[in-house]
Amino acid sequence: MPQMAKRKTPVRDNAALPKDGFTLVEMLVTLCITALLSGLMMASIGQLRPMHNITRVNDAEMELEAASAYLQALLGQARRLAPIKDDPAKKAVFSGDATRFNLVAVAMVGNHRSSLRDVEIAVRQSADGFELIQRNVPRRLLSATQSEEFTIIAALKSVKFAYLTSPELSALPWVDVWTDREALPSAVKMSLVAIRSGQETAIERIAIIDIGR
Repeated sequence: MPQMAKRKTPVRDNAALPKDGFTLVEMLVTLCITALLSGLMMASIGQLRPMHNITRVNDAEMELEAASAYLQALLGQARRLAPIKDDPAKKAVFSGDATRFNLVAVAMVGNHRSSLRDVEIAVRQSADGFELIQRNVPRRLLSATQSEEFTIIAALKSVKFAYLTSPELSALPWVDVWTDREALPSAVKMSLVAIRSGQETAIERIAIIDIGR
């Protein structure tokens, strides 16, 4: 019986088979996209740094603005009255120098409540530089009084107050010490300097006082 011829299976060339991996064109496209994204990322980081610095400066300015606005409002509520606990021979409706001042004013006491108080604004040294504090003393004659103290703003480099006698006498210089015991200054100039994140921020504001009160 004749033998049937065996059918030969064609051998495929391995070079013609598809291989896993990337072609040169695909690698070049990937490298171009990576370079483009890296450039965009570096540009974004470069923009974020000045934006972060601007934000820090704005935050420091807002903090100083808030403190000076508070002092402006307080001085706007000054009254021509002497502190109730002072020695009668030393009573003054206003006293002050470059780092502190005393007055009688309507001050906030607690939430949404205000009352007439003997007020002292003073600079005190702290671990972070200087802090501006406020002490309030209730105006009571017959009972023991306890002062209220809180910090207006902390971590200051410097604080300076100056005083003006009369707005009509603009030629007169600002004085660092108020000596007229029977009168209120017409204005108080506040200069606050703070260091935030190694950067110095300064602000100067003027509070007008109604000397007729």
